[in-house]
Amino acid sequence: MIPRRKNNPASRNRQRRRGQALVEFIIIYPTLLLLVLGAFQFALVYQAKSTLNYATFMAARQGALKNAKTTPMKDALAAGMTPLFTTTKDDYLDLIKARAIAAIETFNPLNTQIRVISPTANAYNAHKADSESGTEIPNDNLMYRPTTVKGGMSVQDANLLTIEVTYCTRLIVPIVNRVIYSLYFGFVGEQVLAAEYYSGAATPSGLAGQRCADINDQIDSLINQLASYVPGGSAFLSSFSFPAIPTTIPGIDWNVGGYRIPITSTATVRMQSPVTQSP
Repeated sequence: MIPRRKNNPASRNRQRRRGQALVEFIIIYPTLLLLVLGAFQFALVYQAKSTLNYATFMAARQGALKNAKTTPMKDALAAGMTPLFTTTKDDYLDLIKARAIAAIETFNPLNTQIRVISPTANAYNAHKADSESGTEIPNDNLMYRPTTVKGGMSVQDANLLTIEVTYCTRLIVPIVNRVIYSLYFGFVGEQVLAAEYYSGAATPSGLAGQRCADINDQIDSLINQLASYVPGGSAFLSSFSFPAIPTTIPGIDWNVGGYRIPITSTATVRMQSPVTQSP
């Protein structure tokens, strides 16, 4: 006769503890996953911000040499942003591809904006009459010129170029990109997550930077504006289907859309050439 095994209370307690650990792991796993993925994404955002700081100084320096014109500043900004898009070392094809992506990102008004903070348009209009041509802010012999304030600043201050660059950096880490985007833009951002559109997601008050806009969203905005001029308005235009514009550029395999949040950087450089146009 085989003796009956007695129930061991210690064994039952160990089994219960193993089951409890599994439940605790299932509860904590989503939070742990978000923390790990969030750390990766914020590291990439920090890298983008550091690169943007350097590129903004490069853009301001080029603007100081080229009469504060926007196109040279954008080109210098693209050159400074190129390292952000490189993937390998000692590969010229990769460098050319990264330079092309940086130029596309910089010259795309939906993703990048360069704003001249100083000199202002009022300062330009007030000081240009003191130049020989009458079309530029005087740039020579500044230490001997009067410090009279015109248009809100003296001619010395008007020769300090200050620019602000806002760049919509792309969030590429899965899952957490949606979380960060929705947290940044609030409930409006949550409403546009599925379509990845940004026009309705205006930047909340108190936050730096401008809203990040998607190409297809701009098309929708133009269609809505056109509705006011077309007989029948929105009801008439809704009968047509407008295909979405591809946001991935062939050849370089770069998506100009995606989930993005704005990062901002400023730089100040003394003008080495006269400002010849109103900011």
